[in-house]
Amino acid sequence: MVIDMEPLNSRPDENDPIWTAANGFVVRENEGALKLINGGREIFRVKVAGSQTDGQLSLMEGLVAPGFGNIPHAHGAEDEAFYILSGEFRFINGDRTFTAGPGDFVYIPRGTRHGFKNLGTEEAKLLAFFTPAGAEEFFLQHGDDPDPSGKMPPAWTAEKFAALGDALDAHRMILLPNGDDWARAAARSEPESREARRTG
Repeated sequence: MVIDMEPLNSRPDENDPIWTAANGFVVRENEGALKLINGGREIFRVKVAGSQTDGQLSLMEGLVAPGFGNIPHAHGAEDEAFYILSGEFRFINGDRTFTAGPGDFVYIPRGTRHGFKNLGTEEAKLLAFFTPAGAEEFFLQHGDDPDPSGKMPPAWTAEKFAALGDALDAHRMILLPNGDDWARAAARSEPESREARRTG
């Protein structure tokens, strides 16, 4: 939706709803549906869904288990972006890789094969944005709900992913594994350290 705005040097009339329409909102720290993916090795809290933003944007907060790397994949309907909050991640980006750590921002256009792996020995946290929104619905519909006892659900198997084929298609998501992706990613990773990139 595009709002018809007068030129900036033209002050809106005092009766214009721009003065009073409180259309923004806040999502508090522990708000948002919590979903467990891949047997709880990825835990995502859907902070903002498309239903809240007129389909323009969605945001998820993710906690990734140490050493875990997801299956490389691509989105056909959304661009995706990440902001790293803690830990260090290796990203697959087409036929290349790079590492990203706290304070780094990663942008992945739709149609780009990508994936991420937590390189550390502790849980790492990131934010994932989708624009337009839509991909978060896959997590809401097919992620596992937390068990009150703290027990993690079973790991997602090849059979589980096969059963999700129609759902992935509906969200225009395609899994693109290619053998041992993360072993090859480590072999061809950027040689310079993150500190070197910061000071270079």
